[in-house]
Amino acid sequence: MAKRRSLSRRTFLRLLGGTLAVGVGLPAEARYIEPYALDVTRHTVPLPDLPPALDGLTVAHLTDLHRGLVTPDSVLADAVAVTNALRPDVVVLTGDFVQAHYRDAVPLARMLAGLRPRFGVWGCLGNHDYFIDSNKVTAALEAGGVRMLRNAAGEVAPGLWAVGIEDTLRGKPDAHKAMEPVPRDAAALFLTHNPVGVFACHDRPWLALSGHTHGGQICVPFLPTPRPPGMQGFPLLAGWGVFDQARLYVNRGVGMGMLPLRFRCRPEVALFMLRRGEGMPDPGPGLAIRAFHTARRVAGDARDGAKKVARRAGDAWRRAQ
Repeated sequence: MAKRRSLSRRTFLRLLGGTLAVGVGLPAEARYIEPYALDVTRHTVPLPDLPPALDGLTVAHLTDLHRGLVTPDSVLADAVAVTNALRPDVVVLTGDFVQAHYRDAVPLARMLAGLRPRFGVWGCLGNHDYFIDSNKVTAALEAGGVRMLRNAAGEVAPGLWAVGIEDTLRGKPDAHKAMEPVPRDAAALFLTHNPVGVFACHDRPWLALSGHTHGGQICVPFLPTPRPPGMQGFPLLAGWGVFDQARLYVNRGVGMGMLPLRFRCRPEVALFMLRRGEGMPDPGPGLAIRAFHTARRVAGDARDGAKKVARRAGDAWRRAQ
C-alpha cells in the first residue's frame, strides 16, 4: 500500500511539473520571447537578367511593421538596427505599415529614415494602410525617404527595377501599368503585399516579395495555420514558392496584428543576395544568433521557475498526507 502511494505521488509530481512547465512556459514564450526574437534569414537568388555589374547585390526585405498599440516600437527599432547592420544595397518594404491610425505612420517614417542603403528604400502598401488612409500613409512614408510604388516602377540601378502594385484586397492593383516601363530583358523586384499578386508577374524570371500572412503568427501544433483574408486556396504562407518563372518569397513580417503574440513563428528580416544566372533560390541558415540565445535563456528561466513551483506544490502535498 505504501509502495502504491509512493508511485502515485511521483506520478502526480511529474504530471504537475509538466503541466506547470507548459502552462507557464508557452504563454511566456509567445508573449515575451518570440515577438522580440528577430530572425535574420539569408538567401541567394539567381536572376538570369541581372546585369553582371550587379552580381552580388543585396536586398533587405521587411514587411508588416504594424506600428501601433500591438507592436512595440522597440521591435521596429531593432528591425531597423539589424537591417542597417546587414549593410544591404537596397531595402524593400511590402506594406501594412500601420495598425489602426494613419498618425502612426509619422513616427514610423522617422524610424525608417534611419535606413541608409545606397540604392534607396522602396515600398508598396498593404491592406491595413488602405483601410486607414492610403494617401496619408503614403505621404508620411515618402516624407521619410521611402519611394512608394502604387502601380508603378522605378529603376533601382542600371538594369534592375523595382515594381510595386496596390494591394489585391483593398487597393486597385494594375500590374500592366506597373510593369509597362520595365524592359522585357531587365531584372526586377516585384513588390506585392498579398502573395497572390505574384500571378501578375508569373511569366517573368523576377524576385517577387510579399508579406500579409505573418507566417501564421500563432502556429499551434496539430491545428491549421490561420490564413489571412484574400488568400483562399493560395498554397503558401511563408518561405519560398516558384510560380512559373517568378520566384516568390513570403516574409513572416516584423510586427503583429490583433494580438501581441507570436508562437513558433518569429519576426523576420530577410536578406537576399542576387546572383546572375539560372536556378532556384538557395535559403541559408535562418536564426540570428543573438535572438536564439536570448530566447533559449528566457525559456530556460521560465522552465526553472515552473520546476520550483512544482517542487513547492509537491512538498505541500506530502505534508498534507
